[in-house]
Amino acid sequence: MQTSPYALPFERYRELLDQEYAALSDLVQPTLDRPVPACPGWNGEDLVRHTAIVFLQKAETIRTGTRPSHGWPPVSVGSLPPQPLLAHCYTRLVEEFDAHPTSDPAETWVPEDQTVGFWVRRLTHETAIHRVDLEQAAGRSVRPLDPALVIDGIDEVLTVMLGRGRPDPAASGDVARLEAGGHSWDVRLSPQRATVQRDAEVDGRTAVACDPEQLFLWLWGRTAAPGVVPAAATELRSRLARAL
Repeated sequence: MQTSPYALPFERYRELLDQEYAALSDLVQPTLDRPVPACPGWNGEDLVRHTAIVFLQKAETIRTGTRPSHGWPPVSVGSLPPQPLLAHCYTRLVEEFDAHPTSDPAETWVPEDQTVGFWVRRLTHETAIHRVDLEQAAGRSVRPLDPALVIDGIDEVLTVMLGRGRPDPAASGDVARLEAGGHSWDVRLSPQRATVQRDAEVDGRTAVACDPEQLFLWLWGRTAAPGVVPAAATELRSRLARAL
């Protein structure tokens, strides 16, 4: 694969994607009827079917050059049981990943990053989060995430996922500072768009400072807040919840 513009080499994203998919797949049968705490109203089957369709949609986006719309998703996928459906869609996805240079064009919502590599990174994080979802549905302890993927995931949720949200006329304009793993992110909550500054100097602003995995999972709404959270960080979490 080509040189990665992200924190991890593309080869490492693919390794972690396969690992997270295998762990997710092992959790399908025990959680089909179990409620998913982070996704109110969904059980494990709902989450598995959602994840499978995301995989398939991105495979089609890469294969055809544009996001599928009419007649999507295919009616035929609804007839497959959850486990075979997930396996089929994942196979389609990684076939497309491995058939294309990561610099090949692929439609995304980030104007400056319209590449296959965007989806390699994005779906590694997506799969990891949904693995956590099924572990929580099964009542199991969350298996630790790869430390480098966690730091990259904090950055990705702030610089990629937060950007999916709509403008917020009621935004305060304040800055939420987050610190973890020797890195920091200052997120300015402007009405039109939240912007992120990485590793800015400390200026006395109260920060959310905690273990990287706890911060990552809190930003995704998968664990409780790390202690007392400043108002700006609470606003950031609410804005993220509307974007995810």
